[in-house]
Amino acid sequence: MRRSPPSKPPEAHTVLITDVVTMWEKLYWDVEQYQDIQRSHPHERQPLAFAAINVCIAAWSLEQWARTAWLSNIRNDSRKADGNLFNDFVRQHVPEQAICADIANTSKHAAYRDENWQGGEASLEWEDGDEDMPPTFVLRHVGSAGAAKVSAYETFDKVRDHWWSLLIAVGLAAGPMYPPEFMQNKLRRIFGDWPVEPPSDIHPVTSK
Repeated sequence: MRRSPPSKPPEAHTVLITDVVTMWEKLYWDVEQYQDIQRSHPHERQPLAFAAINVCIAAWSLEQWARTAWLSNIRNDSRKADGNLFNDFVRQHVPEQAICADIANTSKHAAYRDENWQGGEASLEWEDGDEDMPPTFVLRHVGSAGAAKVSAYETFDKVRDHWWSLLIAVGLAAGPMYPPEFMQNKLRRIFGDWPVEPPSDIHPVTSK
């Protein structure tokens, strides 16, 4: 039996997440939380690992929101909607999404998944530090045996930035990448009356 279309908008559950752009802001939040733990609590293993999973789940969720919005726009233009084309856009603009998708699905299904990131592994390693960096746990990932490990800190930066580029490319957002409201508030607390406001043209392109 087919389910009838929901009568309520998504914000009936998500409250402040109403569209693709606000879901991207959620991803921005999770990346910032992960990086803040790395900077401020370098001896904490669990918060760092838990926050990394949250980033991956947010990135995976953003993909679902973006796919739904993009397909809706295509159909509203009376064009044939091809989900595989959207998959190509994701692989082109957000190559790190494969890591996030498989970590998110592994967390969801309680079993190792590597449909997108074949053979991929993440590991939490201790670094003794030096005069430039304090001792800290570092989360790294590697895609295949013998490959160099990469810091998740930098990877999550790329996921956030590359997703904004993709949203621009497929017409789901407009304007330069910007710090969301929570980040602006944080910067004001640190620096005082931080003057930057979101540009007027950063709002999402709505479905037609």
